[in-house]
Amino acid sequence: MLVSDPLAAIPLLANLTAEDLDLVIEQLTDPANRPTDAHVLTRAYARGLRFERDHDPATLTGALADLAASRYDGPYRGLVARSLVVRQMQAAVLGQPFDQPRIRRMIDEAGDDPALPHTADMLQVMVDAVAALVDDPAYDRADALRRLDGVQDLVPPDSQYGSLLTSLRIALAVKRGQDGNLHDARQAAEYAREMLARGDLGPQQQLMAEAMLLGAEGMQQAQSGNMTRAFETVDQMAEVVDRLPANDPAAVSLRNLIANLTGADASAVGLSDSERAFRLLTSAMRVLGPALDNQDPAGIERGVRILREAASVAPADYPHRVMILSTLGRMLCAQFQLGAGRAALDEALLRLEEAKRSAAHPGHPLWAPTATALGIAYRLAGRRAEGRAWGQRALRGHAWSVLLQAGTADAATAARDASTDAVEVARWCIVDGDHAGAAAALDSGRCLMLYAATVAMDIPSRLRGLDRHDLLHRWKRDPEDADLRREVLTALTGGPLSEASVPEVLDPPPGEEIRRALVALDVDVLVYLLPGGETGLGGALLVPSGDRPYHLTLPRLTEVSGAVERHVRRLGVRDAGGVEGLDPEEDQDWRSSLNDLCDWAWTAAVGPLLIELRRWRLGRPARVVLIPMARLAAVPWHAARDRHGSRAVEQAVFSYAPSARLLCQNAWRSSVPVDAGGLVVGDPTLDLPDARAEAEAIRTAFYPEADLLGETDATPAAVMEWLRRTEGSRSVLHLACHGQVTEGIDGSYLVLAGGRRLPARQVLETRRSGTIGVVALAACTTNVPSGAYDESFSLSTAFLAAGARTVFGSLWPVPDGATSLMMFLVHHYLRVDRLRPVDALHRAQLWMLNPERTPPPTMPPHLATRVAALDSDDVAAWAGFTHQGR
Repeated sequence: MLVSDPLAAIPLLANLTAEDLDLVIEQLTDPANRPTDAHVLTRAYARGLRFERDHDPATLTGALADLAASRYDGPYRGLVARSLVVRQMQAAVLGQPFDQPRIRRMIDEAGDDPALPHTADMLQVMVDAVAALVDDPAYDRADALRRLDGVQDLVPPDSQYGSLLTSLRIALAVKRGQDGNLHDARQAAEYAREMLARGDLGPQQQLMAEAMLLGAEGMQQAQSGNMTRAFETVDQMAEVVDRLPANDPAAVSLRNLIANLTGADASAVGLSDSERAFRLLTSAMRVLGPALDNQDPAGIERGVRILREAASVAPADYPHRVMILSTLGRMLCAQFQLGAGRAALDEALLRLEEAKRSAAHPGHPLWAPTATALGIAYRLAGRRAEGRAWGQRALRGHAWSVLLQAGTADAATAARDASTDAVEVARWCIVDGDHAGAAAALDSGRCLMLYAATVAMDIPSRLRGLDRHDLLHRWKRDPEDADLRREVLTALTGGPLSEASVPEVLDPPPGEEIRRALVALDVDVLVYLLPGGETGLGGALLVPSGDRPYHLTLPRLTEVSGAVERHVRRLGVRDAGGVEGLDPEEDQDWRSSLNDLCDWAWTAAVGPLLIELRRWRLGRPARVVLIPMARLAAVPWHAARDRHGSRAVEQAVFSYAPSARLLCQNAWRSSVPVDAGGLVVGDPTLDLPDARAEAEAIRTAFYPEADLLGETDATPAAVMEWLRRTEGSRSVLHLACHGQVTEGIDGSYLVLAGGRRLPARQVLETRRSGTIGVVALAACTTNVPSGAYDESFSLSTAFLAAGARTVFGSLWPVPDGATSLMMFLVHHYLRVDRLRPVDALHRAQLWMLNPERTPPPTMPPHLATRVAALDSDDVAAWAGFTHQGR
């Protein structure tokens, strides 16, 4: 057949072994067989298949030469040409030369595969992807991945095109994750999960997807600074990749990623400067992790030497150059602190200054950690004011980082970093006596996810206003693309990303504005509670309404207190709505730990704070707004108990705020009449009978004109429709239903009719609508954020940011019957006694504490009969409720 009709053998060649292909090529070349143009074309196809086995560039060069030499112009020529197009792209994935113009000409000449329409267009999309993969600046990797997704359904998975598409997507996703930010690595992981979830992968593709998922997770861990976990994940990845064929292009990309992430053989021949620099960086991190843990000067010195080499080979435009320089600067600071001498500190300053210049602007993902390290270096050098200034600049970088990733899961990681650095910078300011600077630093790390989400939600309308429909179209397609976000924010701010162009909502308010807001709200003092830790003692930063800020040292205040640890841990078992169904022993343990927590809260903070406030001689109970940092936000400070059994709420009026910025915004909002109607939602899931009775009683007694939604009509759509109404103001939104808190950007949500969710993020979308006076979240854990406590992205804060004047929320699932009585009393004091919201809650909590309490005349009999059964000593029944806002 090879002699008489070589073209007929083409369909049979794909299944031959490498050895058999060698025999075929030999026969097709043998002059005794009088090779024709058909023989030469068949040999081109066979050599292309042989290249798939050996990946030898000479084999592919020979195949391309055969195709060019053959003058055969029949139907098989297109088939052979398309197969060699695929081989050339596979070669590029393997790192071999990529002749883009030649490949595109071959696609045009070959045309479409008769069995697969639009083959030529599909192959051109793949060429674009390869160009992006090999760093052609004219091609964007994110756009290339999107276009590959667009042709995926057109490609049979078991065809040569399907195999190439898989290899390209894996290689491109890995490359983006390796060179990019957290979003890029997470995108690679999501793609791997999608591949695994489809359930249509062959054994080899299954292994590739598993390896890619581990690689992407390793990249995420490395970029988040968790190098120990990253190395463990990469080791698992290596075990999976070892089961793949050695010559598969995707496997080669994955093995290259493993080498890069482990720092293996940084001196290998053929590495680019960028690859060598990255391997040196990861090699250094492997050395430095244990060296820092053990305070080992020799190990740190080895890591520093490796980092110096990485810095020497990294190209000026290499994406990880900033990381190399910043890490080197921090390690030199560590050496100085371990006694290495002034030369180490001088070099640290030089390296960090260079890293800062390379980062160029606060929109760079490493601007904030670099600026923080520079602040530390200046402080070590005795230049404290410059150190504080760079600490504040680092916090501006965090604001940009969260904004650039707003609405994504990565924003939570960026926000946690911001809150940690904010406390550190505040400690610098406190040590230096700059208490106003400390307050500004602390507020810079608060609510960034919340504020950034509001900015991101305005982007489509603002782009329309600027007539930037090009950006708007791309934004609608992929708003999480980090590069696109930079373009969009540059357009919106009217210039390059800079510290000065941070949106005002992300800036802390000046001290004078805070004081004016406190006066407007009739508050005596705003108090930040800082937990102690490795870098300093606990303390309270007081911002009085009529004086300058100052600091009160609180040595016992720490978030790692046993009482706080036990409380946070046991909160996890109190699922929303399931309080009455809890195991009695578990419930008693939690109540006992809650009382221990309240005793600790008095000695650690509230007792010393109230003693301090008595020195002010106010002549009345102090009115205090608290901003507890980190997990201190889980503590009910107003329920702190002194050694005589008296509660803090009996000695002062307490409110809470997620940040001074949000407090100020609320202070300048106009008040809402108490008789402007509203909405009451009661037991939409039909498993909270007391909540249903509570809702009906509150509406009947105080808001007869309000709408009432329940089992069938209290859907997320109905509540959102009510929230979006723009006609005037509404007095109240009372929600007697379940609330849940889980990890993630949409982790805080209400559970409404049919078990459907209304996330906190959707609530933010209503901020341009009509105003609400009071939002009463009688649902469980509505003032607990999903994720880090510092972030404050909860249902309560979402309603505040959306424009509500006051929000009542809860720190834990309160027993159903107690909730009903508490909420009724709050509304009674609001409507009948016309108290301010904060005073209405304060009075209601005092009523709950009073063993001689009597029901007010507005309370219906079915609620009044429960009053006698209340236990005044049951702190769980009343202390979970908090006030925020006006």
